[in-house]
Amino acid sequence: MIRPALPGDAGAMAAVFIRAWRDAYPGVVPGPVLAALDQDETTAWLAGLIARRTEGSTDVAEQAGQVVGFVRYGTRAGEPASAGYVFGLYVDPGSAGRGTGQALLRHAERELLERGCQTVSLHVFAANERARRLYTRAGYEPDGSTRLDPKYQATEVRLVKALPAAGPS
Repeated sequence: MIRPALPGDAGAMAAVFIRAWRDAYPGVVPGPVLAALDQDETTAWLAGLIARRTEGSTDVAEQAGQVVGFVRYGTRAGEPASAGYVFGLYVDPGSAGRGTGQALLRHAERELLERGCQTVSLHVFAANERARRLYTRAGYEPDGSTRLDPKYQATEVRLVKALPAAGPS
């Protein structure tokens, strides 16, 4: 089940975020960054995103009443409203490989399409092969641009996907 995140979900989301980072990102970002991830700080950050909706929407995936993943999506300041963006998608490593990531990504794409977006893009750490495979299977392709994340000191690749044209209502 995928539903909008509530402020009370922030702690469970933070736990998913931290486990996903520590499981998927060794060797991708500096070890001290992974070691410094803090449950309380991450919970407060996510609660703020949920309450203010500063980057658009945050939705969670639940299984058996437990948050097992979440996605943040919307549009980016300075880009056309027709260009959707996925700010982050995180799945608990214990739920990886069960389609949760694909379901969250499809959900975000449908929501962006309903908002009039024609394309969706995201950035993924170049060294995170697991995440890159997820997005490649979902139809995302690199557009040739990269950026260096200043906080994590890791190169990110921009991936893009054209969304299908909306049919008649």
